[in-house]
Amino acid sequence: MQRQSFFIGLGLTALTSLASLSVSIYPGFGQSTTSESQPNKVTFFCRQIFDKASGENIPATVAWIPERQGNIRFIGWKSEYFNKDGWTPEERCEEVTAKFQQSYDQGRLNYLSSGIVENYPIICGLANQGETCNSSNQLFTLQKDSNPESILLRLTDISEGKSSVEILQSSGGQMYIAVQKFFKKTPLLNTK
Repeated sequence: MQRQSFFIGLGLTALTSLASLSVSIYPGFGQSTTSESQPNKVTFFCRQIFDKASGENIPATVAWIPERQGNIRFIGWKSEYFNKDGWTPEERCEEVTAKFQQSYDQGRLNYLSSGIVENYPIICGLANQGETCNSSNQLFTLQKDSNPESILLRLTDISEGKSSVEILQSSGGQMYIAVQKFFKKTPLLNTK
């Protein structure tokens, strides 16, 4: 009996430690975020948001914008296209959100653009106009038959706010979205 109690206690301790670890790694996932707990820099995190089209909560890449004291939605992850490759929408949210944060922290997220890597359309983060997308600045992969420019245009209409973010065209026809303008003009998420 003592041995069984020991293993039950050990199992509960391991489960509690694992739960604490997951909260510390992904503190924003599924939680409401208030300005008191937010840093004084743009911070990306995953959060469950309500999707009007499906009527369900879906994982989304969200950004805390300290100047506005609020969160904006970047991308809702509901496509199951990559499930065949072992990526659930929640896992894609976590992976891509980390890439957004890393690119932002390194000063490489001034513009969003699109390109092709390994025959797949991608969205990438760029420090300057005129740069091109490649595997080192790739934020996420799109479905093979997707039109990356239309995805960028949909990002500007984010969250049914019909945000009027300026879309820039280079002389080569490459489309760029200025991320700082996106931060300023995208409607804030209602956290209530």
